[in-house]
Amino acid sequence: MNKLIAIFKQYKHQLSWIYVFMILTELSILSTPFLLGKSIDGLMNNNWHWMVLLGISYFLSNLFNYKRMVYDTKVYTNIYNNIALKFLKKDNVDLSTKIARADMAHEIVHVLEGYVHYYIATIVTIIGSLIFIFSENWQVGVLISFAIVFITSAVFILYKKIKQGINISNNHYEKKAKSIEDGYASSKSFFSRRRKIEICQSTIQGKNWFLVNSIKYVFLILSIILLITTTKDITIGSVITVYSYVNNFLIALLSAPVAIEMVLRISDVLKRLK
Repeated sequence: MNKLIAIFKQYKHQLSWIYVFMILTELSILSTPFLLGKSIDGLMNNNWHWMVLLGISYFLSNLFNYKRMVYDTKVYTNIYNNIALKFLKKDNVDLSTKIARADMAHEIVHVLEGYVHYYIATIVTIIGSLIFIFSENWQVGVLISFAIVFITSAVFILYKKIKQGINISNNHYEKKAKSIEDGYASSKSFFSRRRKIEICQSTIQGKNWFLVNSIKYVFLILSIILLITTTKDITIGSVITVYSYVNNFLIALLSAPVAIEMVLRISDVLKRLK
């Protein structure tokens, strides 16, 4: 991961601006369930000021997201070009490997552009949602905190298989250009093998998602039951607020499988681009 850290340091100012806009966007989105619940309760009492705040929140999240999208493509395309061209200067690897690894450089940029954004949103959602849930009903907060243990444990059950699948897939991909160069029969064999590898990876991912989603729905149902049975004089707005934050929290926890796969995938690519 030293190479990834070096990229962060090299482009720290540009990346910092992108991530600041991302955090501001996510904080605006985080406030939505709270403001929505207050708006519903307020409208039932002919009070409109929460609805105005909700509208401002929507506007700000769109504005910050727009600012980020306008700026970040310029930064990420520059990073990719620098990584790919630097690697292509090397003369100690064959053409097929060069082509494959230049394509793999996209994985590094994808981490910065996709995964880092995703995990900023996830961290803000997990911490922010827990704060709002505990403020509404501490018992529900304690309950869903246990979901962290269950979902994390479920992910590590299939950890080794995911790692092995990524390594096999990248090893095979490096032979693509050579297979095409060798003719139709070799190309046919390559793509047939590629299909089997992708099917195997998809099956492992499917099992992972089935397991963690099952855990998510169990905790979501239990949270609803606990909220209704332990809260006196609960309002419609409060139910919607707590349900939304619990759901958002559990969805954010489902980033664990993506996190594991991302770390394994980028680690494998970085080893090849040394």
